[in-house]
Amino acid sequence: MSTLSVMAAIWGLFVTAFVILMVYRGHLTQHETDQLFLSESAPISVQEENDEIIRRVNFIQPICKGVGGAAALFTVLVVGVWCARIFSTAHL
Repeated sequence: MSTLSVMAAIWGLFVTAFVILMVYRGHLTQHETDQLFLSESAPISVQEENDEIIRRVNFIQPICKGVGGAAALFTVLVVGVWCARIFSTAHL
């Protein structure tokens, strides 16, 4: 297996994980938006549920940034290795 194919496989894993995390975060924030207009007289259980959603979103946010950054880094690396291979074979 070549270096490029290994890097592309790792890139694929990071991108897949990033997409899954973003879909999950979007699903959570959709529920948060539904309950955004709670009044002060809302039941305690609804407020606790909203707090739990906010806690989950705050927990997953740094993970999303890290995985997204790794996916972007591997995108640059894969494109760089691919370009380097093209240029090295073109000049021979």
